[in-house]
Amino acid sequence: MKKNIRISAILVFVLMICINTTVFANNTEKCVDSSLLLNTPVTEVSTDIQPKGNILDQATIRLSDNGNGSVNVYGTVFGSVTCDKIILKMTVQRYSNGAWYNVRTYSDTAYNTSYFTKSYNLQVTRGYHYRMKAACVGYKNGVTESKSPITDGIYIN
Repeated sequence: MKKNIRISAILVFVLMICINTTVFANNTEKCVDSSLLLNTPVTEVSTDIQPKGNILDQATIRLSDNGNGSVNVYGTVFGSVTCDKIILKMTVQRYSNGAWYNVRTYSDTAYNTSYFTKSYNLQVTRGYHYRMKAACVGYKNGVTESKSPITDGIYIN
């Protein structure tokens, strides 16, 4: 009888360990120059929202796989005030031979606004990871503030 209780206690103990054990899968994502190389169709990043009183509140950029070698390049800038000028410069980069190379840059300017957004579709070479970098700059009464978000890389098949 004691033997059955001991075996039961051991089985319960082993079962408790198995239930509370977390299994981590092998993470095959590679990080290059602060960007993960992902196999997802979309990558997006937003900068932190700043306290009121600054020129820019937030900047968001997104790179999406449209399929057939086309990507959508999207960026938006939110000002905490009406800016004299907002510049949004978005650069798409391709990862090749261990480094990021510029593929295309879009530079746009808006005047007397607190919100600015742009979107473009771009044909790219399949079989590579692509990421997006942006420079978001706001000007108000001679004062300049900028944000420089960078997305992770997405694989375009």
